Amino acid sequence: MRYATRIAILGLLAAVILGCARTESPPNLLIITLDTTRADRFGFAGHEAAETPNFDTFVAERAVSFENAITAVPVTFPSHTTIMTGTFPVFHGVHDNDGYFLDDDVTTLAEILKPQGFTTGAVLAAFPLDSEVNLDQGFDTYDDDYSADWTAAETAARGPFSFGFVERKAHRVNLAVGRWIEKHWQERFFLWVHYFDPHQPYNPPAPYDSQFAAEPYDGEMAFLDENFGVLLEMLEARGLVENTIIVVVGDHGEALDEHGEPTHAHFIYDATMRVPLLIAVPGDRFRPGDRIAAQVRTVDIAPTVLDLLGMAPGTEMQGTTLVPLLENPEQDWEQEALLENYYNKFQFGWAPMRGLRTDQFKFLEVPRPELYDLTADPGELVNLAPGEKQRVAELRERLDQLANRFSSPNLGRSAAAQVDDETRRKLEALGYLGGGSSASERAAPFPDRETLASLIDPKDKSIVLRYLNFINEMLRARRFDDALPVIDNALELNPENFRLHAQRSRALASLGRWEKAMEAAEHTQHLRPDDAEGFAIAGQIHAVRGEYDNALASYSRAVELRPQQVSLLQQLAATYLALERYKEAISHFEAVLELDDSSWIVLADLAYAYYRTDRWEDSREMLQRALKLNPYSSTLRHRIAIFYRDTGNPEFSRRMFEETLRIAPGHLHANFDLGELLIAEGDPVAARPYLELVIDLTPNSSLGKQASELLEGLPAD
Repeated sequence: MRYATRIAILGLLAAVILGCARTESPPNLLIITLDTTRADRFGFAGHEAAETPNFDTFVAERAVSFENAITAVPVTFPSHTTIMTGTFPVFHGVHDNDGYFLDDDVTTLAEILKPQGFTTGAVLAAFPLDSEVNLDQGFDTYDDDYSADWTAAETAARGPFSFGFVERKAHRVNLAVGRWIEKHWQERFFLWVHYFDPHQPYNPPAPYDSQFAAEPYDGEMAFLDENFGVLLEMLEARGLVENTIIVVVGDHGEALDEHGEPTHAHFIYDATMRVPLLIAVPGDRFRPGDRIAAQVRTVDIAPTVLDLLGMAPGTEMQGTTLVPLLENPEQDWEQEALLENYYNKFQFGWAPMRGLRTDQFKFLEVPRPELYDLTADPGELVNLAPGEKQRVAELRERLDQLANRFSSPNLGRSAAAQVDDETRRKLEALGYLGGGSSASERAAPFPDRETLASLIDPKDKSIVLRYLNFINEMLRARRFDDALPVIDNALELNPENFRLHAQRSRALASLGRWEKAMEAAEHTQHLRPDDAEGFAIAGQIHAVRGEYDNALASYSRAVELRPQQVSLLQQLAATYLALERYKEAISHFEAVLELDDSSWIVLADLAYAYYRTDRWEDSREMLQRALKLNPYSSTLRHRIAIFYRDTGNPEFSRRMFEETLRIAPGHLHANFDLGELLIAEGDPVAARPYLELVIDLTPNSSLGKQASELLEGLPAD
């Protein structure tokens, strides 16, 4: 006892000493990105209805607030790429969520910090930042397992035709963050945490759903604030807050019907381009609570944190360190912000847009140019361009100069995945050379003025945007019958809208109206024969119907058009598996792993393919790797139990069946299989309760009937 007590006391003293030492050691870095978060919806920003006490206290006691922080693009993936690389989209080459994969040659903040001794980790909340888009460069851990903590009902509700991004709520992001901190809190770290909650649909949990029934976006903000507070508490519990640089930034805002825009991604007005930016630095070098009015940009974040860490900015970085502003908030400061938006072009075939924002003026290069005096007209309501031709010409020239200055010589560098030579050879050996005109379109330069003027101005389609938003809400709520006539009405206004036809196909498929769904999918293929999406939808329809040969043809075409999109390659591999063409399945799953080895499902499926081709050791290795990635999966443990049962290790198989049932007591097949195994092992008494449970849960199913047949031959208790 005395020895144990002494060890405990020594451990406590060591903890105290380490705790004291940490405050003097080099700081950690935490970047928290808030998706779809307006700069003006916090209490500290003057929003009276806000319930954001944790953010408000953070600003008052720890952070400096930048009141005019401007994002480069109102879309998640390109905006985060700018934050993480310190470069504009014209340089890093990512302009939309869809169809882009960050070029390996673009250097991320994680790639700079990792060689300097930082443990690097990221916890993501939604699919646009999935590892398949290659923003995981430099991260030791990139946790994009959004469904890791879903309930069984949530998992079951997500099908092949589900609408909306795969995501996890803030409290589940915090669960993953907690697991990461538990492992790495004693190391010097760079951690990126992404919250997605304010994104549409606005459905905050209780009590915020009723408290903010009239303003559900504010309810989402309140829930986000609550979980921001939980995150700070996790850091404080480990003594990390006082030794960590904390940056909080929005990737873009939310229009909330300003300028006729229901959500974001369609325009580049300040409602979606001005974002919160808070920076907290340990020590007393800067004054918490300072409000900085000068215009800054999200492209400035990476060089700023490197400066705060005592490092030079990356050689490619195009932002400017904000440390001088932190030291003297009142100094003169002017950095022009380069703005862009290609979402309308790629999704609907409308005009793209770009712009220049100064401290006073905003110029927008659109089919009908726009100019706003932000000092006199902060709501951007009065277009001065028709009467200010000289100023328009000056700002247009500055915009062109800035865009040319920052553009990469290779405009299409991220328009298709950049993979290593070995992976490329593997993909080419499978017959997928990639490309297609959609990739060429995504690599094209901004159109000249004459071409731009000939394109549809998104402002002229505001009613279609409202239709699209209404349709999205209905589809996410699974109101497919209600959505279809609205889709048809929208198509009357914009008959060549690719996105509407794709939505129509998925909605029809969700209703089981397969022939009509396939017609709509084929029409999307007709509109964009070199875009993978129409073929991917057709592949999903065929796969759900068990038409695997047809699914194979559709998925193959989709992969030909976009071979480096991991999800498409995975679906194609799974189709080969369903067709029992195991060798082809193996080669395709191996290609998936070359691109992204973080999916336990891919590893488990590959293990099964190896198993069916008598590659026992390879199968065992894949199962072990999958188990490390997802140790709490009942599905995976059940597969492992089957593997060991069939390879002659009943003792370990029984143990894995039992572990499966500890995780999921109602797992029907695990109960049946364990009962059957126990009978084969001569223990019928132990088998009875498992088989009886199967009968109780599903008496009329084929599995229930098989369990009844097995019980008939067993002795009574």
